[in-house]
Amino acid sequence: MSGLELFQRMSIEQVARWLEVHPFEIVRILVADGSLPSDLRLDAANAERVRVAGGLETWWDGPPVASPGEHPERTLVRALLHQMVERGCVTPKFARADNLFRGLDADHQRVLRRAVNALIKNAVVHSAMSATGLTLALDATKLAQVRQFALEGQGPVGRLWDQD
Repeated sequence: MSGLELFQRMSIEQVARWLEVHPFEIVRILVADGSLPSDLRLDAANAERVRVAGGLETWWDGPPVASPGEHPERTLVRALLHQMVERGCVTPKFARADNLFRGLDADHQRVLRRAVNALIKNAVVHSAMSATGLTLALDATKLAQVRQFALEGQGPVGRLWDQD
């Protein structure tokens, strides 16, 4: 390996910042993938492999614009549920939990975490651990209710989104 290649390799912390995850998540994914390098340095190909193997996706370019007369937090939760439906995150297909928040600022992430916890508590969303981290999926039996709230802002799911 040339000196230039060594210089271009990144630390786990640098890759974690780039992929917007905690460094532990990078290690978890590399261990699950069986490709943890002994020097803990990664090149661009390694970083891309982490992204693919871990199922890391950025779902947001920023928060959605609130519908007229609707509270921005409610619009945000509806947009999240719409994305989960569109991406097919319905049991038995789970998505990484952090994908649901990646791309949003800390305040918007906090709103969604609170809402997701309420949805888990009310069995609208299921959580499961995988070798690469926490995953979430909509309950298939409640998909019609989720769609109704995500698209129209109506239905029983709409009464759950803001519970603690």
